[in-house]
Amino acid sequence: MAHVAYPSTPNFKNCKSNYDRSKAAANDLSVTPDSESSTDLLPKRHPSRGTFLGTVKLHGTNATIVFSHGSKTPQIQARSWIIQSTSKDNSGTFALLSKIPLSQLVDQILAVQGCGNAFDEIYVCGEIAGRGVQRGVAITQLEYKSCALPGYRLYNIAQYKTFEIDIDFDSEESTTEANTLMNELTAEVCAQCPFAGAFEKDGQQIVGAGEGIVWTMVSSGTDEFDDTLLVNFKTKGDQFSTVLRPPKNKKSLGLELPEACTEFADYALGERRMEQGIEYLEGEQARQGLPIAGIDIRLIGPFIKWVVDDAIREERNEMERLSIEERDAKKVLGARVRAWYMRKCNE
Repeated sequence: MAHVAYPSTPNFKNCKSNYDRSKAAANDLSVTPDSESSTDLLPKRHPSRGTFLGTVKLHGTNATIVFSHGSKTPQIQARSWIIQSTSKDNSGTFALLSKIPLSQLVDQILAVQGCGNAFDEIYVCGEIAGRGVQRGVAITQLEYKSCALPGYRLYNIAQYKTFEIDIDFDSEESTTEANTLMNELTAEVCAQCPFAGAFEKDGQQIVGAGEGIVWTMVSSGTDEFDDTLLVNFKTKGDQFSTVLRPPKNKKSLGLELPEACTEFADYALGERRMEQGIEYLEGEQARQGLPIAGIDIRLIGPFIKWVVDDAIREERNEMERLSIEERDAKKVLGARVRAWYMRKCNE
């Protein structure tokens, strides 16, 4: 089976902007009432309001287990490749998961579904976290809350501290209040990771920072809820933010192109995004079975490309707000990223 990419999780600001954009597109689309295929022309968007479950965001490296065509044989994946051996592993993902009877997870999931043993595809997505995976943290859908294999260190994040919030995306008051509350809850997680705090080391509770919270829509009170549509976003602490600072208010609109591009680069290129670029390089080296060395002048091209593409993808809403063409943004971002990497190579 081909690699199945894990989707990017937007921040709350981009989630709201994406909703507004899809709603506007639907309103602008002219559809005749008697057209049998009219609904197929409408952009698919998430419900206007809903209840979101918040789970602790773990600062590790992505791992996905794929089961397909009724087979309980797992396909173990990193974010961008299929892992088939420990010689081309990703932070010990294959070394850990290949020793676990993962078919038991399939049995648990099918039991919750109550639809027999047949299935097309099952995806189990999570983080490999702990010592040696990431730095600066304590640990370095709701109906499946019971599915876990704790005896093999395979935990279900929904079994630990969770949060809940209702959001009406059509109400500025609701989104503002939700944003304030989510920031407060995220600050609590960053002060002490609830997941890590559930474990002990040398007889003492593990104490340290958490990265943030992932919010996933689990129900909608007014709209028909399509549980096949993943609606989620993340809130993270400042120390894990990929942007350098919050976007400026609308007074920054109307800037000349050079100033607008500088404004965008100042906003989009946080230190964490650069660090993620290094992690990408190290992941690619692991995929190819090469020695891990994220700082290498020979890798400057792939590094620049990844960071620039990531900034454009995740911060496109801000780029468009500033009326910047992608090609212009890439020039300024590329120069900044190159300078940052060169400094690291010379340290």
